[in-house]
Amino acid sequence: TKAKVASILPLMRRWKDALQEYKLQYGSYCKIGTDGACEEWPNAEEIGVSWPSDWGCSSDGIECDNDYWNSCISNEEGGGAVSCYHDIDSSNRFNIYMYQSDDPNYENLRGKIICYATGDEGHKVCKALGGKLAEGEDSEYILY
Repeated sequence: TKAKVASILPLMRRWKDALQEYKLQYGSYCKIGTDGACEEWPNAEEIGVSWPSDWGCSSDGIECDNDYWNSCISNEEGGGAVSCYHDIDSSNRFNIYMYQSDDPNYENLRGKIICYATGDEGHKVCKALGGKLAEGEDSEYILY
């Protein structure tokens, strides 16, 4: 399990690096509307990152899965976050989230890769990845 989960982390970092390049080029992690608010997040094609070609993806490539990950959602569908989740069983799940450095919704998580856990097995996975339980949280582990 740890190896399968760890294998997604380099992909998350590629998304993060590509989005930082996007920000350098356009001045923001998202497309800014006339009111100055985030209007639309760039898609995978715009930033040059994609899910592995052997994964099953929706026709627009936004949501993908494979034999391990139940669902991975890219930046534009995830409201600026890139995320994957895996259900161990009905009461154990973990999610890996990568938040943008200027995410307007999650100020305390900006620029971090987080593992969220439910159930004992989910917590074991997040801890095995080196996650540190966030202060005041019972399910949120900071990986990077």
